[in-house]
Formats: sequence, C-alpha cells, structure tokens
Amino acid sequence: MPLRAAIVMLVLLNLGAALWWRFAPPPPPPPALEGPGLRLLSEATPSAPAAQTSAAVPVGLSGQADRPPVCVRLGPFADAASRQTARTALRALGVEAQPVGTPAPARGGWKVFLPPQPSREAAQALVDRLRAAGVEDVRVLTEGKDANAIALGRFSSEAGARRRLQALAALGVSAQLAPVQPAATGWLDARLPDSVDPEHLTLIAPARPLDCAQLPEVRPAGG
Repeated sequence: MPLRAAIVMLVLLNLGAALWWRFAPPPPPPPALEGPGLRLLSEATPSAPAAQTSAAVPVGLSGQADRPPVCVRLGPFADAASRQTARTALRALGVEAQPVGTPAPARGGWKVFLPPQPSREAAQALVDRLRAAGVEDVRVLTEGKDANAIALGRFSSEAGARRRLQALAALGVSAQLAPVQPAATGWLDARLPDSVDPEHLTLIAPARPLDCAQLPEVRPAGG
C-alpha cells in the first residue's frame, strides 16, 4: 500500500511539472543596455588625425600678420666719412641704406667773435663802439644760438683767424676764436628687414620714421 501511494505521488508531480512548463508565461526579455555596445576592432572607424581637422597654418604666420614695411631716415651726418661709417654698420645688420643730401665739407673754417650780448640793442651799441674804434668787418648776428653775438670775421684757416685776433687785441678788443661747425645736410634712408628692430638703429645714428613711398626700391645687402 505505501509503495502504491508513492508511485501515484511521483506520477502526479511529473504531470504537474509537465503542465507548468507547457502553460507557464515566457520570461521577460533582458533590459536593453544603454550606451554604445561592444564592437570588434575591425568594425571601428578610425578618427581623422587632429592635424587634418584643423586648417594648416603656414610656418611663421601662426596668428600673426606680417609687419608693414618700416622705413627710417638716419642722420644728419656732418661729413661723408661719418655717413659712410654708419652705412657700413647698417649693412652688417642686413640693412641697405641710400645716401640722401650732400654732407658739408669736413672743415668749415674758423670764426672770430664776441659772445652774445644781453639784448639786440646792447649788441648794436657795441658794434657802433667797435666801428668808432676802427674795427671793420663787424656785425650783429640775429639767428640761432648765436643771436646778439658780434661777428668779427670768418676765415678758412686757423692762422688767418689768429692774425685777426691779434689785430683786434691791438685795438683793445678781447675777441674769441672757434672752429665753425659745418652744417649737417647728409642722411641715410633705409627700408628695414623684418629681423631688424628700429630702436637698435639709434646705436648707429639718430633715426626717425620715414614714409616708405619716399624711398625707392633698393637691392638687399649683398645683392
């Protein structure tokens, strides 16, 4: 009797399991994964190099515009020798300068004079006294730093100026002697390469800006 009951119970359990598998609802699908799924290396698309995604920038022009032409005028120079010395120094920097104007002679002579007087009237009164004492070739200077000075002669040689000085001393006039500085009228005009800083040129000669339209084209140094 117990054996029969166990067999019946086993049959019922198998029958129940078969019915559950037959009529049970299907399991829910797995949740979808967020984000990119796994891909094989062969399926990956290579990204473009960074250098190809940005516009190529020429060497030397990385965000910086070319410097506009810079031209300068150097001088003035008192004589041709000093101007040539400056021109040679500029050429060593790669700057080809063009001479402009004619420098004065290296020597401008000698002058005999009396220093400036307090006023034009005082200077003229002194001239009148000198003329009354027999001094000739005398006049009042009216321009520049020598205004109201008394000019007593200009000479090409120091010897001639000293003879004049002695003649005036004999008349009781204590005059002075000095060399005449020639007027400086020579310059150098230059168009500067990008590699030259205009401020560095002041070590060679005084320089001021110049309109490049006034400067004709010149060959580069060494050309």
